[in-house]
Amino acid sequence: MDVRISRVLFELAQKYRGLDRINFKRAIEVKELIILLVGRGEISTVVGRGGRVILGLTEALRAKLRVIEEGADIHKQVQDILTPAKVRGINILYSGGGEEYRIRVPRAHLKLLPASIDALQALFGKLTDKNIKLVFE
Repeated sequence: MDVRISRVLFELAQKYRGLDRINFKRAIEVKELIILLVGRGEISTVVGRGGRVILGLTEALRAKLRVIEEGADIHKQVQDILTPAKVRGINILYSGGGEEYRIRVPRAHLKLLPASIDALQALFGKLTDKNIKLVFE
């Protein structure tokens, strides 16, 4: 997947200025969603003016895309992925088995999620290497 996305980014860089200077780190793919990790401050370049670049990526890959910064705190990464749904907060539960992160989302925003709950939990697990659970209030 990383190679395929790199090729598409290279093709789009011929058309859009500044795209050749981004630091594409890696891609994480779950069922119906692909997450692109880029360097700090490069989200706006990947999205492009008016969303043209991200639209080109979406059409070429035929999947929903989210772009997040590598190294950003977990709350910002989660909010960027779940947009337009809101995150009420993130709780850390400590137990004998280790830590469990609970991401609290309003129940009314359940239909706004970009992917299924299981897919999102798997994605957050791959992204952070932590046990993460979505909770709806």
